[in-house]
Amino acid sequence: MKGYLVIAVVIATLCLSEVRSQISRDPCKYFTCENGRCFAPNDVPRCECFTGYIYNPVLETCVLLLPDPCAGFSCGNGVCIAPNGRPICECDPGFKFDAGRTFNKCVRIPGSEV
Repeated sequence: MKGYLVIAVVIATLCLSEVRSQISRDPCKYFTCENGRCFAPNDVPRCECFTGYIYNPVLETCVLLLPDPCAGFSCGNGVCIAPNGRPICECDPGFKFDAGRTFNKCVRIPGSEV
């Protein structure tokens, strides 16, 4: 029985050695890097994303970088938020969001004193 255990350990060691050898030859071989290219400084695979993509460490790949919906959107007396990808204003006290065609920003609530 001892002989079988020694053989199993030797085979496992050889297999592990082969896996390490394969990885050290090409660290990017098993590294998914969609929408980018893999490079391996010091044999550690990393993802360099193509323009318009950003690396997501949770998904371990490059994902589309969405533009900031609040870019260029001025609320005046408030702050732009985009809970559903559409810009709206979270207004300061005494102001309300006017989503009309004219304003699209925070306007004073009539009769309020700030």
